[in-house]
Amino acid sequence: MTETETTDFHQLGLSPAIQQAIDEQGFSEPTAIQREAIPHLLSGHDVIGQAQTGTGKTAAFGLPLLQYLDPDSPEVQAVVLTPTRELCIQVTQALRAYAEHLDINVVAVFGGAPIRSQQAQLRAGAHVVVATVGRIMDLISRHSLVLTSARYVVLDEADEMLDLGFIDDVEKILRMCPSGRQTALFSATMPPPIQKLAEGHMYDPVMVKVTPKKLTVDAISQAFIEVPAREKTDRLVEVLRAEEPEQAIIFCRTKIGASKLDSALRAKGMGVKALHGDMSQGQRDGVMISFKDRRVTLLVATDIAARGLDIEHVTHVINFDLPNSTEIYVHRIGRTGRVGRTGRAITFVTPAQRDEIGQIEREAKTSIEAWEPPEERIEHAPRPRRRQRAESAASVEGTASVASATGAASSESADAEPTADPAGADASTSAASSESAADDDGYTKLFINRGERSDITEGDLRWALTEGAVIPEDEIKEIRVLERFSFAEIRAEHADRTIEFLNGTKLKGKEIRLELARK
Repeated sequence: MTETETTDFHQLGLSPAIQQAIDEQGFSEPTAIQREAIPHLLSGHDVIGQAQTGTGKTAAFGLPLLQYLDPDSPEVQAVVLTPTRELCIQVTQALRAYAEHLDINVVAVFGGAPIRSQQAQLRAGAHVVVATVGRIMDLISRHSLVLTSARYVVLDEADEMLDLGFIDDVEKILRMCPSGRQTALFSATMPPPIQKLAEGHMYDPVMVKVTPKKLTVDAISQAFIEVPAREKTDRLVEVLRAEEPEQAIIFCRTKIGASKLDSALRAKGMGVKALHGDMSQGQRDGVMISFKDRRVTLLVATDIAARGLDIEHVTHVINFDLPNSTEIYVHRIGRTGRVGRTGRAITFVTPAQRDEIGQIEREAKTSIEAWEPPEERIEHAPRPRRRQRAESAASVEGTASVASATGAASSESADAEPTADPAGADASTSAASSESAADDDGYTKLFINRGERSDITEGDLRWALTEGAVIPEDEIKEIRVLERFSFAEIRAEHADRTIEFLNGTKLKGKEIRLELARK
């Protein structure tokens, strides 16, 4: 099936339930990697997909994966391996959204979170396990996870697993899965160890490749600046003041370089955070949340730390250090110009590196001009006013909440959950009043509009609070799951952020609403 033959998701042969979820999310035309990979995967072929983040590869492997599953079988039938817990969470959320109308359980297992709660979720039943390599090996060693029925295996961002030193464990995991499995491998680059992995563990795979041109030319203007190494930091400050990025990722080649540049920019009064491998997972999570929430304008990062980043409002990518290859260059600058938006990529080169710009132009089939100050600022959207946004969200939900609380919606289907606390939640109470709603011991209660009827468990809510809102486990006092809704008692200082981060997101494929529960 060629690209010209397939221009609509309805032509790919997906099941009605999956197609309904895609339609509801507003997807109509598949991306290049989806057009090419989905038919092969639905036909049962092994597939190697070479594509960067942001090309739609999660749906490319996720939609066929879900169609393959048998909801009546309680065993783990599919495994998706990811290099980082950030990507693990992103993939899990996407699969649950695609499975909105399927009786399928998708469970995420990753390091940095309590293993006991993940063991409990596995015992409760998982059709799909999305995992980081280290945590899945731990669960296998504890006999909490068996892969003998995992006949669909995905390796997502395989080259990063190689960079992080996980490739031997990946081979062990593949050997634990059935020999007759279907395997999909997705990677931005294809270094020799990844090619060897594919040759040893995949059967006659189909190669699907999205060329760099599709990522670089259309939406991203590219420029270079030639500058002596000792003057790079000062020149970077000049460029940032001229460009006024809404958000920018500044790439450095090493962890030490990223840390030094972070300190130098801070000393010049700029709002910047660093992201590199020497930071703890908790520190990295905090930086990611600040950047995604647009409270930080500049992110100084190394390539490995920034893998899997998919942030909508990044207007600029700056290569403070020239990347080692054209593939890495393409991967970096693909962080901007997302979802049809415009973006700028600016690369710093020393006089000795000047010829390398020409090499990138030839290999990526693109044009990189000498930088000139822009005539106008790129702006994707007005910067949100966080308090106002939380208050308006509460007021919009108010009418429906009161109706549900009085039983007006009692005749609706099981999926029509109330959005207020029938015992007295006040929808007009904004997140700003969380401190006044706190108990004497400093905890406050949140109302969540989903409960047992939506197949929500205490473990699901604990996962959402600790991972989605980054609340420390010991600052969650109690979670109560009732038939149609739930309550969570957390430290009052986390209430505003929890409502803002989780309200309107999906848990097990169902949209959740949160608000303060009035005492």
